[in-house]
Formats: sequence, C-alpha cells, structure tokens
Amino acid sequence: MGYLSHAAKRIALASGLYRPARWLSTRVRSGQLQSFREEVSLYRSLLPADALCFDVGANIGDKSEALLAAGARRVIAFEPNPRVVPELRARFGHDQRWTMIEAAIGRGPSIQTFYANAIHNISSMKRDWSSMQGEWGGQVVSELEVVVMTLDAAIDTWGVPDYCKIDVEGWEFEVLSCLTQPIPLVSFEFHLNTAGVERAQTCLRRLAELEPTARINLTPADTSRFHFSEWRSLVDFINWFPGDLRQTLPGPAYGDLFVKAAATT
Repeated sequence: MGYLSHAAKRIALASGLYRPARWLSTRVRSGQLQSFREEVSLYRSLLPADALCFDVGANIGDKSEALLAAGARRVIAFEPNPRVVPELRARFGHDQRWTMIEAAIGRGPSIQTFYANAIHNISSMKRDWSSMQGEWGGQVVSELEVVVMTLDAAIDTWGVPDYCKIDVEGWEFEVLSCLTQPIPLVSFEFHLNTAGVERAQTCLRRLAELEPTARINLTPADTSRFHFSEWRSLVDFINWFPGDLRQTLPGPAYGDLFVKAAATT
C-alpha cells in the first residue's frame, strides 16, 4: 500500500487533498498496488458479496480499504488511537459503507489506558508492547484514556459479522475472551517468539471452545496467500502449532491466522 511521507500527509490532510494524494501515491508504486490487489482477491474468495466486516484495530485503514474494494456491504472499524483518526476520516468519511467507532475492543465496558507509539502500527493497549518489539519498537509518545467495549456489544449493535479482522498488537485474547458466539471468519496476527506462540494458542483455544469443528489456515507476513494448500482442523492445529513454521514460513516469523466455522467451508 502506498504511503505518503509524514510531511506530505500533514499537508494533504490540512488541504483536504488526502484521498487523491494517497490514490496517486499507491498507483505509482506497482509492487504495493499488486499487494493490494492480491489482498482484495483473497477477501473476495473468503467473503460473501454483501459481507458485514469488523475491522478491530483499524489503524490507518489499510484492511478497511481492501474489504471495501472486495465488495463488503459494511465495514465497522474500531480504533481507539486519536492520533490516526484524522487520516481515517479523510480516507473513508465519504463512504457510507464504512463506520468508525473510536473505541478499543476488550474484556468489558471500561475506560483503559492506550499507549500511542510514534510508529502508529505499534501502538497498543499493552503497556510493554513497544519494548517487546526490540529495535522496531519505536517510542511511546502518549498515554491516553480510551473507551473499551466488548465484541458481544458490537454484535448486539451491528449484527454478527461475516468476518472479524483483529490486529491489536498483543491484545488479541482480551478481544476474544468475552465473545460468547462463533463468528464465521476471524483472523488475528501471530508471532513465533515464545510469548507470541503462547498468546496465539490461548486465542485459538478460545475460538475452539466456541466452534470445535472450525478450520484454520494462515498467511505469512505481508502476503495474501495461504501457507497450507488445505484448511486444517482447528483442534489438531492447536496441538501441532507452531510445528515447523519457524523453518518453513517464508520471510519474517509472523503472519495472520484465519479461523472459519465449518459451515462456511
């Protein structure tokens, strides 16, 4: 996905030219445009034509854009970080299919601290998340009090989504912990370090409690191609994970896990 420089982004946002500037930036970078098209193609293969999608941890909206381009009927984007809200509004405020909720998803309704990082996609509800990223961890620049709601509350308001994408920098289990019903398709990021494997296993066990016959696949970091040729049993995958992924996963040691209900296979 094409990105504007910080200076160009500020000027574009202030002048109201953000959307055309971003469109142009994306089109002149052929590799990033191809990646976007591959992601759109992946979502089209997974989702019904009129899908309702939750974008939990929307950040600056890359996944929202791909879901809308894939034909989603509606995308509900949850983002607690006020530092990225102007860009989100400039990017999608014109699209009636997209709704932003300035809140985090967690264990229960509350007000909690959000740790905004200078590198926006490392911002997290977890205090120590930046330090866990090593040299890529950036610096926490502000601690903000934000609204937290549950996935069940979101479902009560907008309905059961066809797809719930979760990208919340270490906060995944808090998002899933109070979910009381299965969602047809859920994805979340995993990391192959010790803490990341334990966190992913905890999340997967929670999803297996809700849908024991669910199936699973994964996409390696920054790709839109499934790693396995066939979807696997979620229960069997939990017992296997991380298996040989540290040796066979191309590129960096992380990616996204996709879990879908058996009825959607």
